[in-house]
Amino acid sequence: MNLKQLMARALIASAMLSFGTQAAEGADKAAIADVLAKYRLNVETIEKAPVEGLYEVVTNGGVVYANKDGSYFIYGQLFHTTPTESINLTEITQAKRNKKLFEEADVEKELIVYPAKDEKYVVNVFTDTTCGYCMKLHSEMKEYNDLGITVRYLAFPRSGERSPNIGQMSAIWCADDKVDAMNLAKARNFNEESKQCTDLVRRHMALGNAMGVTGTPAIMLEDGTLLGGYLPAKGLLQNLEQKFKG
Repeated sequence: MNLKQLMARALIASAMLSFGTQAAEGADKAAIADVLAKYRLNVETIEKAPVEGLYEVVTNGGVVYANKDGSYFIYGQLFHTTPTESINLTEITQAKRNKKLFEEADVEKELIVYPAKDEKYVVNVFTDTTCGYCMKLHSEMKEYNDLGITVRYLAFPRSGERSPNIGQMSAIWCADDKVDAMNLAKARNFNEESKQCTDLVRRHMALGNAMGVTGTPAIMLEDGTLLGGYLPAKGLLQNLEQKFKG
C-alpha cells in the first residue's frame, strides 16, 4: 500500500469518526430538547459545556445545564475558577443573550435618555414610577451623569398587565417632553394617563421578561449583563470599571 492510499484511508476514517461524533451530539441535543419541551421550555441553543458530559442549554427560561440524555438538569450558576479569578460562565452566556434580545427588539429610539456630558459608559435601566429604589436612583441622576454614566430608561411596570400605573407610564412615553414627564413622575407630580403608548410599554415589559427581569430598577450594561438592582453612582461606576477594564 503506497503513501497516497494510506492518506486516503486516514482521511476517510477521520471523516467517518467526525460524522459519528456529530450524529451522537445531534441525538443528545434532540433528547435534551424533548425533555425540556415537557416543561414548556423552548430551546434556543445547545452547546457542549466546558465540563465533560455536560451541555449548556439556553432556553426562553434562562440557562440550564444537562447531561447527554436529559435525565439530569442543573438550574444555577456555573463558575470557572483560575488561580487569579472566578468567572461566572452562566452570566456571560445570559449577557450575550440579553444583548441579542435588546438589539432585536429595536427599542433604541424609544428610550428616555439622561446623557452624561463626558460619556464613558451607557446603562439601560428598566424602571417603574411606583418603585422606591427607582425614585432614589432618579434623584441621584446628576451623580451618575457627572461620573460619565448615561442612563437610558425602559418602561417596566412591576405588576405587569395588572399594574395600576400602566396608563401613567404610557402617558410619559407619549409626552412631547419625555424627560420632563419622567422627572415629574419620579417626584410624584405627574397624574396624566394615556392608552396611546400602551403597546410600547408592553414591548418593554416583554423584553424585560424575556431577559429574566423580576424587579426594578434593573440595570443592564452595554454587554447585556444585568445587575441585581439599585446601585449608588460610585458603586455602579466601580462595577463598570471592573467589567470593562482594559
